[in-house]
Amino acid sequence: MNVGGFPPKPQVQGGFLASFRQKSFWALWAPHMAVFLFLLLFYTFEFMQLPSICILLSFSFLMIAGMLFVFKHEVRTFLPAAMLLPVAVAAGSIGGLYTYDVYAIYPHFYSNARLYTDVQPSLPSGSVGDAGKLIFTPSSFVDINQSAAYVTEYHWGRSKPSRGSIFCAAPVRDLHDIRQMQYWAVGVSCCSQGDFWCDDAKDSKAQGGIVIFDNEGFFSGSSFDEYQKAAKKAEATHHLLSVHHPMYIRWAHKDNLDKVANEYNMKA
Repeated sequence: MNVGGFPPKPQVQGGFLASFRQKSFWALWAPHMAVFLFLLLFYTFEFMQLPSICILLSFSFLMIAGMLFVFKHEVRTFLPAAMLLPVAVAAGSIGGLYTYDVYAIYPHFYSNARLYTDVQPSLPSGSVGDAGKLIFTPSSFVDINQSAAYVTEYHWGRSKPSRGSIFCAAPVRDLHDIRQMQYWAVGVSCCSQGDFWCDDAKDSKAQGGIVIFDNEGFFSGSSFDEYQKAAKKAEATHHLLSVHHPMYIRWAHKDNLDKVANEYNMKA
């Protein structure tokens, strides 16, 4: 019954959920979601090989958004599309670049790096500078007695002050006297002053080393800098000498040299 002469309120059928069933909704949102996912994946897995193409794609989509804005009076959906497309481009590009820098860059490093065998701890690290995996001589070992633990101000990956993460470093030696340390076994939260149990460091059968790489540092630093500080602390504590650019490795069995790359593949 109409009381007071006011027209009845229109009945909304389905409310907010009904919009998901409308073709106009998907016609507007689906292309932008596709652009977002495309750029996210392309930046993640192709930025190392094709950085200029990644940037060109982002710029091309932004040009399309500009054209849609210019012709916004021609078609009703052009204006909202012109507003949403830059958001999709920015989110996909930045999100993909972040994933690449923090996770996906490392499998690229290991797939392109070389494997060196019969490496002596006295061999200059620069001579195997393109290595991703090393197999040391049978007499090589991690000197756990000369390790050091470097405690950071923050937990790694957190922004609030806390107890701190423990970064560990111990020199790689053999039975011969080494004047300068070329290789350091490293790890996180697996050592104390004068003790080191990271990965397979205490296994006498382990002779492999997985090289630790640094990232581009676009969004977040890697653990590489913290390992350097741990090695410097070990040098000062145990009166050691190290070359200016030593190699930091994860000590492992030679049949398990892909484990770090696999870890990053899972995260990416």
